[in-house]
Amino acid sequence: MLKAIAIRRQSESPEPNASIARALPLKPSLNMEPGTKFAPNAEKIALPTMEGICFEKVKHITYLEASGNYTALHFKDKRQVLVCKTLREVEQMLPGRAFVRIHRSHTIHLKHLKKYVRGKGGHVLLQNGVTLTVSTGQKESFLGQVKAYFG
Repeated sequence: MLKAIAIRRQSESPEPNASIARALPLKPSLNMEPGTKFAPNAEKIALPTMEGICFEKVKHITYLEASGNYTALHFKDKRQVLVCKTLREVEQMLPGRAFVRIHRSHTIHLKHLKKYVRGKGGHVLLQNGVTLTVSTGQKESFLGQVKAYFG
């Protein structure tokens, strides 16, 4: 004797859990679009180096220096870490308000700014004694961000 069985229609998707996946909210991905801040209030930053990933406190970064597709992060204890990312990519990982681009190859942390000397573009003196040139193209933006940061 044969028994009657009910046949359920499967979803048209080739994936078995596709209907479940559509109902679940998407988690934010680490691979965000360029221009978005990864962790604006983070205390530490993950830096991909040649040896692996280095975790450093954001407040100890004094300035960033571009070198082609690499960026050197300079710290207040005179250390430097070379990262396999462009200056723009590293800037996007940092809190935007505290860091400002002063030149096409330099970004400084305003917390470590000691003095700005006027001139055509001018230059900045950081607390660790380093002097960096402010480009004429970045001068207006730099002064605006300094005013916003320090009030």
